[in-house]
Amino acid sequence: MRCPGQDTRYWKEDAIFEVECPHCGALVEFFKDDTSRKCPSCKRVLVNPRMDFGCALYCQYAELCLGELPKEVLRERSNLLKERIAVEVEKRLPKELFKEISSLVREMEEKAKEAGKSPGLNLLLLYFYYLSKDDLKEVAEKARLPEPVLDDIRLKLKELKEGLKPRELFEALTLKKEE
Repeated sequence: MRCPGQDTRYWKEDAIFEVECPHCGALVEFFKDDTSRKCPSCKRVLVNPRMDFGCALYCQYAELCLGELPKEVLRERSNLLKERIAVEVEKRLPKELFKEISSLVREMEEKAKEAGKSPGLNLLLLYFYYLSKDDLKEVAEKARLPEPVLDDIRLKLKELKEGLKPRELFEALTLKKEE
C-alpha cells in the first residue's frame, strides 16, 4: 500500500520545491513527501517545512514512514490536520453538537494515548459523521485531506448505523477499534 501523500497522481506543481538552509544559506531541494533532507553544503538534517504530518493520525505505516523524526515534531505537526478539520466542522455544526464532539475527540485521544495507540481514522469519523455529503467534501478540501483518505472515511461512514448520538458514535468507534 502506498501513502496517499506519496502517490504522484495527487501531486500538484508545488510538489518539488527549494528552501534555504537556516544554518548555512544553501538551497535544499525537497519533494513534498520527504520527511527530511540533508543540506548538501553543511550536511545538517532539515525537517521538511511544508510537510503536514497529519497523516500520522490515520496511517498504519506512519511509524515506519516518519520514525526518523523527533516525536515532538511529529506530535506538533500531526495536530495540524485535526485542527484544520475541527475549525471547518465547527462552522457547519450546531454549537452544542460540536462542543460534545470536541469533548469526545479529547476522550478518544486520551484513551488511545493510555493504550499507546493512535486514534487513527476513528478520530476523523467523529468529526465527519454529522456532516452532509457536500459539507464533508468541502471540509476535506479546505483541510487538504488526501482523496484516498476521504474515500476511506466515506466507506467507514457507510458502515456506521445512521442517527447515532455523539456518545453512541464514540462507543461504536472505540468498540470497533478494540476488536
